Amino acid sequence: MSCRILAIRALLAVALTAGGSGATVLAQERTMPSVSVNAQQLQTAWARLQQAFTPEQQANEARGIARLLASSGVRVGSLEMDVKNIATGRIVPRDDPSILQRPQAHEVTIVVDGRFYTFRPLSRASLEAFSGR
Repeated sequence: MSCRILAIRALLAVALTAGGSGATVLAQERTMPSVSVNAQQLQTAWARLQQAFTPEQQANEARGIARLLASSGVRVGSLEMDVKNIATGRIVPRDDPSILQRPQAHEVTIVVDGRFYTFRPLSRASLEAFSGR
C-alpha cells in the first residue's frame, strides 16, 4: 500500500475516534487527487530521449522526463522499471551492478500510467535520472 493511502487511513481513524468534525475536515483536505501525466507531453519527451545521439543529450532528455513526471506528482524512484540484457535477452534485477557498469548493454522499460516506455541507455547518467535521487 502506498504511504499516501496509509496516511489517509490513519487520519480517518483519528477522525472516527475523535468524533469531531474538525478531524474529518483535516482528513478530507489531505486526500490528494489522482496523479495523471500528460500522455502527449510524455510521448514527445520520450521520442526525444530515444533519438538522442550523445550520452549527454540523452541524459538531459532523461532528466527532463523525470522533471515532467515529478511535476505531475509521480515519484520517479518508485516507477516500475524492467531492465533486459540485450545480448542474452534476460531480465536483470534493477540493483544489478552490471547495469551501471555497462548501461549500453541493456534495454530499459519504464511503466507510467500503464504505458510502457523503452530506451537503450547510452550512459549511467541516463539511468540515474530515473532513480529518484
